[in-house]
Amino acid sequence: MTRAEGIDRLTVWFEDRQVGVLWADRQGRMGFRYDDDWLVAGFAIGRVLPLRPEPFSPEAGQAHAWFANLLPEGRARERVVRSLGVSDDDFALLREIGGDCAGALSLLAGDQTPTKYSDAQPLTDEALDRLLAQRGQGLMQRSEIDDEPRPRLSLAGAQAKCPVLIDNDRFLLPLGATPSTHILKFELPDWRNVPVYELFLARLAAAVGLRVPHVEMRQRADRRFLIVTRYDRVLSEGRWRRLHQEDFCQVAGLRAARKYEAEGGPGLAEVAIRLRELSARPAEDLLALIRWQVFNWLAGNSDGHAKNLSLVRKPKAGWRLAPFYDLVCTRAWPGLDRRLAMAIGGEADPGRIDQRHWEQCAKDLGMRPRFLLGEVRRLVDAIEEALPTVPRRMEADHGPLPMLQQPVAVVRQQIRLARNILT
Repeated sequence: MTRAEGIDRLTVWFEDRQVGVLWADRQGRMGFRYDDDWLVAGFAIGRVLPLRPEPFSPEAGQAHAWFANLLPEGRARERVVRSLGVSDDDFALLREIGGDCAGALSLLAGDQTPTKYSDAQPLTDEALDRLLAQRGQGLMQRSEIDDEPRPRLSLAGAQAKCPVLIDNDRFLLPLGATPSTHILKFELPDWRNVPVYELFLARLAAAVGLRVPHVEMRQRADRRFLIVTRYDRVLSEGRWRRLHQEDFCQVAGLRAARKYEAEGGPGLAEVAIRLRELSARPAEDLLALIRWQVFNWLAGNSDGHAKNLSLVRKPKAGWRLAPFYDLVCTRAWPGLDRRLAMAIGGEADPGRIDQRHWEQCAKDLGMRPRFLLGEVRRLVDAIEEALPTVPRRMEADHGPLPMLQQPVAVVRQQIRLARNILT
């Protein structure tokens, strides 16, 4: 464990309390150990990281998988690596951008503490335009001074996004371990309509009773972007505080590369098992899970994978299923995989799912088929009723949005299919 003593040692914090230490061995594998004081009065930060005095060794792998899930994926990760000029290494990236992760933890190097650097840098109009042009990476540069605070411009996931602090409609970049309050999400080069399609599904989901974060869309010049209110932040006594969370790849102890069920990731049945095990209100959260998957099927979101489901730990309330995020009508793009990330009764093709699959899904989840089919019918009716209203209100706010024709057509097609198979 020699590398844990110097540059390859990070301290893990929850607010101003030290949780433990994360380190990397000579092969770049990460290990973790809880702090003694945290063991007395803290909580297990993850299902696969239970409270215990013994370290979680790099060889065992569960610490590496859990902490690596805090990092961005795919092209988003490549942009961070290029912008910072660091090696494409999990530990190196956590050292650079671990100060403001999803959830409540901050990962800081050296003798830094969450209170040592608590500040935010206002974004000028020029800086915001540069941020939009470079999809969140325009301001990310390594500091010449190792302990100088710098913006934390990255979050887990594959989309182009970055965290910001918004105060009285002013955009600020959080420095060091300062909590962000919102997420900016940007257009992608090959999928410029992503902000529009995500806003559409967020509003449609809210209209039919799903819990989703508040999302709004803005435009500067010819670039649209989303502002998403973070559900893992809460304003308490005039101070922004973090809420702890873990996504279902972390819950399962899997790397992000296995977020899809077809690639070995959790399916609905496994998520249901973990909700019964961990949720403070499992019945409510199981019902929410079912409604989320029915919505994905009807609304054309084939990307509802394990990293798009999370548990959030609320003070005095325990673990609960988090609001649903990253809802996008992926089937509006013909070139994307149409198969659902989590199968329904063993079938992933949304066009081939019928009543038998929903009945099997109910059995897989330990529910009565009649009850689950009733939820499917209820959401079919609710979505059909809300569908005309959502695009009209979006265009009232943002002007003509002709690209909405594609997702609306997808939803209408799925509603017709659902009506035909439900007897």
